[in-house]
Amino acid sequence: MLTLLPSRNHIQSLTWRSLSITALTALSIILGGVPDLGRAPTAHFDTAAQAQGVSDEEIRRYAQALLEMEPQRVRAYNRLQDIVGNELPNIVCNQTASFSGLPGNARQIASSYCNQSRRIVRDRGFTVTRFNQITQQLRSDEQLRQRVQAAMRQLQ
Repeated sequence: MLTLLPSRNHIQSLTWRSLSITALTALSIILGGVPDLGRAPTAHFDTAAQAQGVSDEEIRRYAQALLEMEPQRVRAYNRLQDIVGNELPNIVCNQTASFSGLPGNARQIASSYCNQSRRIVRDRGFTVTRFNQITQQLRSDEQLRQRVQAAMRQLQ
């Protein structure tokens, strides 16, 4: 008898692939590795400070934060795109001017996303400044980037 239901192994394989793609997409977006084609809003919290050494525990918590933020970022992006269209501005959470071009409801969606991102960062034991320091360091430190990717894979 032929069935259209996938096997348990197939479902697990698809789930693993989906989670891996989501995690790598989140990391790529945070690292600026995605081309600017209607780029999704990301939680930027400006800081000029450079990160010090990053412990394994910080890597684990940072990866957890990324994985928790990504689904919320995608939802916010999709909702904003429905309202504004494909020409979304780059939203920087601590720069209210970056919200100024958004219509009222879109401004609320962006603000809510930024508040949720801040909460996630703090819930994972980071200050916004420390989280941003690690994000900045990831842009130029390949070894750190590999450590974060490995932590994300392990957490999935």
